[in-house]
Amino acid sequence: MMKAVVLDAFGGVENLHWRDWVMPEPGEGEIRIEIKGIAVNPVDYKMRKGLIPGELPAVLGRDVSGIVDAIGAGITQFQEGDEVFAVLFGPKSNGAYAEYVTTSAHFVCKKPSNLSFIEASILGVAGITAYDAVIKKAQIQPEDTALVVGGSGGVGSFAISFLKHLGVSRIFATTGGDKSKEYLVQKLKLPEDHLVSYTDRSVDEMMGQIKTATNGKGVDIAFDFVGGEMKKLCFNAAGFDGRVVSVVEEPPGFDFDIWRADTSPFFAKSGTYHFVAASARARNGGPDEWAVYGDMMCDIVRLVEAGGIDLPEITNLGGLSAETIREAHTLLETGQAKGKLALTVG
Repeated sequence: MMKAVVLDAFGGVENLHWRDWVMPEPGEGEIRIEIKGIAVNPVDYKMRKGLIPGELPAVLGRDVSGIVDAIGAGITQFQEGDEVFAVLFGPKSNGAYAEYVTTSAHFVCKKPSNLSFIEASILGVAGITAYDAVIKKAQIQPEDTALVVGGSGGVGSFAISFLKHLGVSRIFATTGGDKSKEYLVQKLKLPEDHLVSYTDRSVDEMMGQIKTATNGKGVDIAFDFVGGEMKKLCFNAAGFDGRVVSVVEEPPGFDFDIWRADTSPFFAKSGTYHFVAASARARNGGPDEWAVYGDMMCDIVRLVEAGGIDLPEITNLGGLSAETIREAHTLLETGQAKGKLALTVG
């Protein structure tokens, strides 16, 4: 047996408990990782609340780093003792809130040599999502002007770093308060006049600031990492032939029509819209489609080791326990987290 933080019922954080869980054994094509670091993501609290279907009891969490502890048949690219990180999108024994996990080797990568375990633990979900949005979908050119909504979160922080790596110098980002503003200016090095406050402001008011800053043209590319009203801002802010990339789905009845040229601010500008669902291939594909995860993870490692991108700010909440996971969920759910939240194991 091992220890894990287990979700026994959908709902509040009080349903997360520290208890025994079966020690997993790696099957063919799988490895077992002794977990040393984990990162917590917004999808975790959505799963806790039952907004994403799943069976109970469950161990949540998708981001881990650690040491290869055991290897299943057919594994040649890893050996026991390797220091790795993994994203738990595909088949797995359990989630990240545990002492050990087994998963397909397709979702594992050797960690950057210049990062600690807790630093490596944040690369998976947020790094892959931002990589897919910026590097693969957006078709970025150095002369582009970009808008990032949710820039102070984990995905947004990675996205801004990727944009800078690609040579984009004019990056606008939304901000909701002093802490967010401070983070975007001091940590991510955005000019203060490129910040768009949404506190007590309508989409039209935010649009006015963006239009003024871009001489009425709007931005070439807008990234939606928040959804709702911020998604509307992205569609409005994009200029002619602009692109919008969103990682956020909307609930039924979302009151924004992008499909009619006579009413849509986006259709009328002949814009391009991209969905990013980072776990789609893991959920709906097979091993032939899973190889793309390793490719993205290895490229992120290359960029990190070469100093090509900066990591988001990491808040270390301490050792894994029901209390620290509850704290992480609360911080994310109430919008108080900046950068990434991570914990140590063992």
